[in-house]
Amino acid sequence: MSLIDTTTLLKVADRAAYQYFQFQTACVLSKQQGNGWYFETVSETEDADVEIPLDSAYNDVDNDLLIGKVVKSGTNLGLIIGAMNAHFNRWDNAGHVLQAGGWDGYLTDKDQRVSYYFSQLFFDTQGFYMLANNVFSESEDQFARLQVTTGPSLTFTDGLNYGNGNALNPANGTFYAATQLKIVVTTMGSVDLDLVLTVKDESNNLTTLSVTVPGDSVAGAEIAVGDSSKRFLDVTAAHFATEGSTGTIGDDVKVMNLKERQIGL
Repeated sequence: MSLIDTTTLLKVADRAAYQYFQFQTACVLSKQQGNGWYFETVSETEDADVEIPLDSAYNDVDNDLLIGKVVKSGTNLGLIIGAMNAHFNRWDNAGHVLQAGGWDGYLTDKDQRVSYYFSQLFFDTQGFYMLANNVFSESEDQFARLQVTTGPSLTFTDGLNYGNGNALNPANGTFYAATQLKIVVTTMGSVDLDLVLTVKDESNNLTTLSVTVPGDSVAGAEIAVGDSSKRFLDVTAAHFATEGSTGTIGDDVKVMNLKERQIGL
C-alpha cells in the first residue's frame, strides 16, 4: 500500500489553492456596491408595497456571497481535502495508517508547505486551521526597510514577522512557515552595499546572514538572501558588513519574503 508522492500531492494542493483564490476574487468583486446595493435600490423607491416584501431578503443577499459559504456549499472543492484524508487513513501491510496526522502530518514529515489559499480552503471546509509551519504566505511581506543615511549609517525600520515558529501555531493569517528572504531595491547608487542581517531561524533562534546588493541595481531588482534551505521567521536588525562597502547615501532597499512557489492550474 503506497503513500502518495510529494510531487503529486503538491500539484493537487496548488490547483485547489488557485481555484480557491479565483472564487475568492470573484466573491470580492461581486460584493462591491457598484450602482447600489439591492437593499438601497428598493428602499429608495419610498414605496411601502415595494420595500416591505423586499428589504429583508435583499439585505440578506447584499451580505451574502461569502467565500467560505460559496466553496463549502456551492462546490465540491472540499472533496480534495476529504478524499486525500481517506487515502492517508488507509492501512499499510503492517497495520498502520499510511499517514498519521492527515495533511499536516504529511507536510511536516516531508518538510513541505502549501499555499495560504489552500489553508483557507481547508479551514472553510474542515472547520479548523492547518498548522502555520506547513503554510507559506501568498502576500508580498516586508520584513524590514534599510536606508543608507549620512554618516554613513544604516537606518533599520522593522516590518512584519511570521511569529515564533511554534509547532502548534494556527495558519490563521498571522502565523506562517519560515521563508527564504530576498532584497528588493527601491533606490541604489553605483557602489555595492554589503549587509549583515540579524534574523530568526525556523526555531526562533537568532542568527546572521550576509548579503551584497550590487551597485547600480535598478529599482525593483531582487537579490536572494541565502538559498532555499535557509528559511526565516523575522528580521530584527541589520548593519554594514565589517570592512565591507557601505553603499551610497540614499540607498533604499527592502527585505521581503521570497515566495516558495507559484500556484496554478
